[in-house]
Amino acid sequence: MSELLGEPMSNFWPAMLLAIGFPVALLLLNESIAAGARKKWALTSTLRSLRTLVAPCLAIWMFLQHVLEMPHNNIYVQLIKTLFWISVLYSSLGFVNDVVFGSAQKGSWQERLPKLFRDLVRALLVALGAMVIYSQVWGREIEGALTALGVGSIVIGLALQEPLGNIVSGLMLLFERPLNVGDWISVDGVSGKVIEINWRSVHIETPTRELRIVPNVSLYKGAFSNLSRPTPLRTDSIEIGFSYDNAPNRVKDILLDMVASTPGVLADPNPAVRTVNYADFSIIYRLSFSVSRQEDLAATRDRIMTKIWYVTRREGLTIPFPIQMEYGPGENPGVANAKPADWLSKQPRFKTAILEEHSSKLPIITDYARGEVIQRPNTHFQGFALVLNGSAALSITDKQGNTIEIGTIGPGEYFGEHGTASLSNEDYGITAINDLKLMIFNTESIGELLNKSPGLAAEVGEAIQARRLAAHEARRHK
Repeated sequence: MSELLGEPMSNFWPAMLLAIGFPVALLLLNESIAAGARKKWALTSTLRSLRTLVAPCLAIWMFLQHVLEMPHNNIYVQLIKTLFWISVLYSSLGFVNDVVFGSAQKGSWQERLPKLFRDLVRALLVALGAMVIYSQVWGREIEGALTALGVGSIVIGLALQEPLGNIVSGLMLLFERPLNVGDWISVDGVSGKVIEINWRSVHIETPTRELRIVPNVSLYKGAFSNLSRPTPLRTDSIEIGFSYDNAPNRVKDILLDMVASTPGVLADPNPAVRTVNYADFSIIYRLSFSVSRQEDLAATRDRIMTKIWYVTRREGLTIPFPIQMEYGPGENPGVANAKPADWLSKQPRFKTAILEEHSSKLPIITDYARGEVIQRPNTHFQGFALVLNGSAALSITDKQGNTIEIGTIGPGEYFGEHGTASLSNEDYGITAINDLKLMIFNTESIGELLNKSPGLAAEVGEAIQARRLAAHEARRHK
């Protein structure tokens, strides 16, 4: 009777320990995992392995061998024992991985080592450890396991040739590190942000919130652009055409000021505006600008494109429609809209010079670019020029060839006085300080005007004398 009573008592305590200890262990592990997730512990993944793999395998092993009292050579006991030791090995390697790489500093060798490489090494060590465990638990020679593993590897390799190619390609990409999670790349005409790099593919999130999956082998064998390298700065350009009636330097100054003042555009590197082409209907300009990262590019480009309409409307610039126009003999498309009478409304002293509508006496309106030389010292300027817009510098050249500035002229002032007096040359040169618009009278019309206006003639004479004195003084002090 005592033997019958003692029979169940031999496994009572293991059963109680298992019934109480296993739930408590799971509870402690769950709480530790939750705390680790909140505090971002490096060992959180190891704790998950203990909860998911080690603890269940250990509980089943104890239940089979100590509660049910199955013999240790029972196939189920040996199978669970094998799984237990493999899970222990897997968790131990995970612990090492978490300790060494879990809290790696940015830029350290631990951070630079690809995760896929660590996973492959971990899998290889688990496979080797599994063979040793198989030999110890099942009492078999390890050579047989190696042979089976070799034959099985060949079969599996042939069957999984493409997936294995993606794995190897992914490993090579991670070693070479042409891209990282968070980089923006462009591949096969699609741009997006890299959100995941795994064993088989790279996941890209496009600006339209689509998920594009690119196999590793495609990236490794093909070409792609990393928009986040070598720096996260991104430079873009916009091309736009303006009318031939709009002076290029004025257009460029307006566009450059507009781009530089747009939120999101970086001052370094400097934005730039360049003239790139003379097309059929317009002059084409290219606006180049930089933003701090790819994510800012679309919004900044939109701001610039929107502001172009408002700025060009305010400044009177024309973005032409693609139309064709025919010009008759002697017609100039560049000055088709120029009306001397309108310009001279602000300069009534010269307005009488065009009262007679004779083609030979009509003044010509012309433009000079910033920095362009209009007249060189000791040369003649053909005609009499009235400044309508912009300004120009008056300068002389000394005996050593140095340029000396002696003054400036602006709207309402004039030059080309040799046409009004018997002078053989001009003592000074003229260079446009900024874009300059001039109205040029021929000698006959300006001569008639000065004959009718003694006051204007005296003013011109005083200007001639003042500039000559300034040139003389500059040479004397030099």
